[in-house]
Amino acid sequence: MGQASIVDFAAVGRVSKFVELKDVRLVEVSAKCDPKATGPLEAEFAHQSAIAGRGEDSLEVTSDYSFIGKAAQVSVIEIKIKYLVVYEFKGRPVLEDGDVSQFAMANGTLHSWPFVRELLFGLTSRMGFPAFKLGVMHFVPQKPTEKPAEKVSSAENPAPVKS
Repeated sequence: MGQASIVDFAAVGRVSKFVELKDVRLVEVSAKCDPKATGPLEAEFAHQSAIAGRGEDSLEVTSDYSFIGKAAQVSVIEIKIKYLVVYEFKGRPVLEDGDVSQFAMANGTLHSWPFVRELLFGLTSRMGFPAFKLGVMHFVPQKPTEKPAEKVSSAENPAPVKS
């Protein structure tokens, strides 16, 4: 269906303790289908969440979703959905841009996913197709970056001498 997103959960954690979810709003939706087509669908699904705006006390994240339903290799349904997810900062934290980007990607998806699931289910069934059941969201933890071990030469650190 879609590829799992790689997430730096340590970065998400550094940001999440300073924010509260304020709002989740549907801001854009388009849907069309071929009314002559019938039958089960093969789904292509993609999503992306990113920072849309950042103020002193708030963070706006857009979460974009794309669904294409195919029957016999032909696209018969196309749905595009956009949510705006708004977070409020607690206090005035100093946060790294990379950490905030990771937070936006992971939490924008996390907080809008249930709404997208319901919308896709309803739209596909109202279009006369089997209701699409959006599955579980998949994130893969980013592997920690390892600093190369410093090499210590034996000349700098001689082995102890046994007597």
